[in-house]
Amino acid sequence: MVAFGSLETDVEILVSLMREHAETYELMSRTREVLEQAIADPADSDTQERVLRTLWELDSFVEEDLVIHIAKEEDVLFPALRGFTGEIDQVVREMVEQHDEVRRYQDAVEEALHRLDAAHVEVDASLEAVRDGIAATAGAARLEANQAEDILDRVKRLDWMLQGHFGDEEDDLFAPALHLVNAATWDQLAVKARQLDA
Repeated sequence: MVAFGSLETDVEILVSLMREHAETYELMSRTREVLEQAIADPADSDTQERVLRTLWELDSFVEEDLVIHIAKEEDVLFPALRGFTGEIDQVVREMVEQHDEVRRYQDAVEEALHRLDAAHVEVDASLEAVRDGIAATAGAARLEANQAEDILDRVKRLDWMLQGHFGDEEDDLFAPALHLVNAATWDQLAVKARQLDA
């Protein structure tokens, strides 16, 4: 039996999705923390390195893992749950709408990261051209305060949306689905979801 939040289950696909919810929460929390540290102490080069590493980890997660997670829900789980009750159908529609909103926030975070990446290319070119100016130009590889605050704001909004969405899924969709779907169907859904991970 596995529990994340208030739902307890041993249904493989739901356990997997809830574990991914927890992992997403952990990554978003780490990202927020390191951005807040970068804003509080912009001169700390260790923090600057951690924030950049964490932002690219978040970008990779959004581009790969979250896309697969959403596909597991929209392409595997949701179709299997449609048609049981009007209430479940409404929750599925709302979850898809929330996925669309998450995609919009993903695009905003990605845009901010690409702007940051472009700045790094310029810094790298400067470092190659002026080796003796490394110390003076190293500061340009850091997030400017307004960049960090902008990205933090976007990350907070995405985190808020994801956590509300995950809670809605687990409480309003997963919990009632446990009583509607038979064991053989759950097993089939788990196989389909694992194929998306491959």
